[in-house]
Amino acid sequence: MKILVMSDSHGRRDLVEKCIRSNSQAEVVLHLGDYTGDFADMRFTFPDRMFINVRGNGDFDRGIPQARVEAFDGVKIFMAHGHTYGVKYGLDAIMTAARKEGAQICLYGHTHESYNKYHDGLYVMNPGSLAYPRGMSRASYGLIEICPQGIVTNIVEFKNMW
Repeated sequence: MKILVMSDSHGRRDLVEKCIRSNSQAEVVLHLGDYTGDFADMRFTFPDRMFINVRGNGDFDRGIPQARVEAFDGVKIFMAHGHTYGVKYGLDAIMTAARKEGAQICLYGHTHESYNKYHDGLYVMNPGSLAYPRGMSRASYGLIEICPQGIVTNIVEFKNMW
């Protein structure tokens, strides 16, 4: 199973659509917040995909959870935007929350900086920002592949975004 992960699109619906189109093998698309509205109508544009999102600090639809756990092929994924876990100051709180849920993968956004590391049994990924990267990051998104051999996580730079 292939999963596309994006975050912090901040009104750039065109980039969200371009990202999904360029990853036609992804069966699931996850958005980690900050302008989930960019993501909402993609369900109609791509009816063959599963779409799941969480609310960021720039989203105001209280019907969207701030964090959630989803399972794909027996792998639990903890998703949160990250602002309520203080991810700009460290990852301990969000990693603890993911472990408490029994997750193998922890996804977050908010910082606009991509991150992809394995921490003692937990894959931790921030796909960065499609629209407004910060620091040394470039516009990017994440890919997760879950297969019988294991889990693979990657950050992909989003070239020719404008």
